[in-house]
Amino acid sequence: MFKDYLELIKFRLTASVVGSALFGYLVAVKVLQTHDFSLLKALGVVLGGFFTVAASNGLNQLIEKEQDSRMKRTSGRPIAMGRIPEGEARLFCLISAFAGFSILWIACNPLSAWLGLISLVLYAFLYTPLKGVTPLSVLVGAFPGALPPLIGWTAGANQLDAMGLTLFGFQFFWQFPHFWSIAWMLHEDYQAAGYWLLPTPHGRSKNSSLQILIYTLLLLAVSLLPISLGMVNYWYLAFAIPLGSLLLFRVLRLHRSLETADARKLMFTTLFYSPLMFIGLLIC
Repeated sequence: MFKDYLELIKFRLTASVVGSALFGYLVAVKVLQTHDFSLLKALGVVLGGFFTVAASNGLNQLIEKEQDSRMKRTSGRPIAMGRIPEGEARLFCLISAFAGFSILWIACNPLSAWLGLISLVLYAFLYTPLKGVTPLSVLVGAFPGALPPLIGWTAGANQLDAMGLTLFGFQFFWQFPHFWSIAWMLHEDYQAAGYWLLPTPHGRSKNSSLQILIYTLLLLAVSLLPISLGMVNYWYLAFAIPLGSLLLFRVLRLHRSLETADARKLMFTTLFYSPLMFIGLLIC
């Protein structure tokens, strides 16, 4: 049963999202220097973020039960297989959502709590149902996906500002090469569930890869904003230039070949690009 609940909340995905929120808090402490590191706030970001994302992922599986059962990748999920009753899963998600909101409110601040709740609502009740309607669902889903670093930032800064929105923008644009590379790899599986998640109706095409290239260029532009905002020193370029060059190289390879193998290489590149860039923000 415990393993089923780990699958319900998509534990690895949840952990990575919480990690980006913690990075946001640590960057705020380092850049603003308005207060020392607070273990209470850090735990609030981690635990509050964890329960909020867990609720989001559980609601996602509740809503997508039928679609999950038609996809090879998701047919073994606990709700699709009936290993967790739907009523039990709903109660779990409700308790998790309440716990996440409360922890963020008490340990961090109301702003972080409301941003967490907005992220949950957008992901579960807007992005999830739109997946079977329009490829624009990916754009919609990028908003809740980009909120965790901003939640961490606001936990430290107690306000929305240009620096926090820069972290939001970085995470927002990063999701497009990341998610579209996955959609490229799993195109047939997604189609079996009625999802069209590549950016154009042409599927694995030059038009779709061009969209990935455009959003990657926007990501690379946003990744340089921390320098102009005074968040980092110029040593940050030692991270931004080689990592950005590698990411752009992978995108251009996919644009040239349209091969699934190159989409897989791009996906793996995005997996280490984001955390390494956050490390650059922390140490430079």
